[in-house]
Amino acid sequence: MRCNPLGLVVLSGSLWLMPGFGADPTPLTADEQLVQKAKVGTDGASLLSYFRKRTLPEVDAGNIRDLVRQLGDEDFLTRERACSKLVALRTLALPFLEAAAKDTDIEISRRALDCIRRIGGGPSLAVDAAAARLVAARKPAGAVEVMLNFLPYASTDHVADEVLNTLALLAVRDGQTDKALLAAIADKSAPRRAGAALALHRAGAADAKAAVRKLLQDPDPMVRYRIGMALARAKDKDAVPVLIDVLPHLMLAQAWLVEDMLYSLAEERGPDVWLGVDEVGRKKCRDAWSDWWTKHGAKVDMARLEPNQKGLTLLVFLDAGKVMEVDQKGEKLWEVGGIDFPLDAQVLPNDRVLLAEYKGARVTERDRKGTVVWEKKLGAGPLAAQRLANGNTFITTETQLIEVDKTGKEVFTYSRPNGEGIRKAMKLRNGDLACVTTGNQFVRLNPVGRTIMSFPVEVSTNGGRIEVLPSGRVLIPVMSLGKVIEFDSEGRAVWEVAIEEPVAAVRLPNGNTLVTTLNQNRAMEFDRAGKEVWQYKGDTRITRAFRR
Repeated sequence: MRCNPLGLVVLSGSLWLMPGFGADPTPLTADEQLVQKAKVGTDGASLLSYFRKRTLPEVDAGNIRDLVRQLGDEDFLTRERACSKLVALRTLALPFLEAAAKDTDIEISRRALDCIRRIGGGPSLAVDAAAARLVAARKPAGAVEVMLNFLPYASTDHVADEVLNTLALLAVRDGQTDKALLAAIADKSAPRRAGAALALHRAGAADAKAAVRKLLQDPDPMVRYRIGMALARAKDKDAVPVLIDVLPHLMLAQAWLVEDMLYSLAEERGPDVWLGVDEVGRKKCRDAWSDWWTKHGAKVDMARLEPNQKGLTLLVFLDAGKVMEVDQKGEKLWEVGGIDFPLDAQVLPNDRVLLAEYKGARVTERDRKGTVVWEKKLGAGPLAAQRLANGNTFITTETQLIEVDKTGKEVFTYSRPNGEGIRKAMKLRNGDLACVTTGNQFVRLNPVGRTIMSFPVEVSTNGGRIEVLPSGRVLIPVMSLGKVIEFDSEGRAVWEVAIEEPVAAVRLPNGNTLVTTLNQNRAMEFDRAGKEVWQYKGDTRITRAFRR
């Protein structure tokens, strides 16, 4: 069974008090409204009952595994019945189906994907997350055991992470570590022992540190991965070689997360190796990083994994032809004007800024006075410009992806097949390329332009970089729906926030999302619950915003 990779960043799920009593009751929170709409009570007992109903006993889990195997049966009717039964189980079957979707048996894989499509995400996933946050607020007796048992059946990483947050908030009471969580570190279920360990680690339970660290030698590679990522973020160097060693055993999204962490430690100067999509490629990647760690690990500073955020926001004013950086209070720090229709910008060291000047058909690097100190002229207007760690510049146009060196010489170009256009793009730290096409596809390519993955998206505006997260998830501004949607690496929506006419979005280190729109003249920051927590209001359109 494939269990959720259990996100490693604590998401900002707010906790709320219970409604008051009397003539002026406290208004229902958004989570309470969502749970009640699903006909679930918001008291502690009702919430736990909801999660118990969504948790399978071991015997039923075995039955689901049997049904999954029957998807590849030689008898057609057996395959059809198994498919129907799995779809009827809905989200309870999803963890098993997601594992089966990667089965080497083509028939099992195809039918598992069809079952996943037929089940869909549905509103239940949002209800799961909201109910988990309410359990954390209510703290009903027995909540730890119930949430631990449910954890393997959380249908998305987001839901799993909310469950982990709840467990972490319940882990220590009155200075005493919860005994059920301590015992679960040795549970026979890999996701439960990993979940218990992660919750205790997040809670800072001192008496559990040794037991948590011991799981770096767990026989299950997924447990080693989850604990390794958590301990690496806590600056434990011993976790790094463990993570390198498990690379061949990880799903692609998990391997991308490990690889991104390694590039952070290497300050983007790691080995010249691609993360393969097959076992041979993964082992080659593991061996290259293992050699790198042997040579450089002793001198690596684990503090490199901490985002160095200054709280400064770069704003792009399209119509005014200027960029401006503001502090946390929205006070202007500097401004550069005279830019010919800027579609993208990036703050560089030495008080410089990189600009994609669409109507000027050029990419410029300017100082704070606006003086051009570097320029690359193009035959078409640039949609985006990105300075890379090696000093090269990655440029997106409507027909090409281009990389130029410091002299402006083109060292790489890529065009879409059959003349398909490009709307947004970026180059990732590991050398992969990502773009949104005019054919309404998100496409991820390896460094030589071979497609790794793609899925349909709806983007109606051109310009700027596309936000690809370390896990391979993608933030897509869907203007027609009035939403920014986060898609996983297989194209399934896992999070969204409603906002009128969004044109660009970036994910911040704190888990919040920075969004700009077509006509609101604002840049806005939303937390994971979709609440607006910051904004900057301008006099003209603000079409891009970046935080550093």
